[in-house]
Amino acid sequence: MNLKSSTRNQDSVNTQTNTIFFDPSLIKAARNIYRSYCNLNVATENKPRGIVINRDNHRGQLAFNAKPILLPRECFIPLKQIEAEVY
Repeated sequence: MNLKSSTRNQDSVNTQTNTIFFDPSLIKAARNIYRSYCNLNVATENKPRGIVINRDNHRGQLAFNAKPILLPRECFIPLKQIEAEVY
């Protein structure tokens, strides 16, 4: 049983360290959406987990769920990646 639990722990570590790289224009659009949200809304308890953004027209919405359901041309950009990128 110890062997199984140790492999499970290694798998979870590997999945957490994987980073998906997005088109810089998608990240820029997601950052603009997030900035608009921050400027227009008062601080609340619910912080968004990221932005769901359409790859074609760069329209997006805030996602408050860690794993949102996506349409075929959409991608999820986590808030950590939006805040970490510097242009």
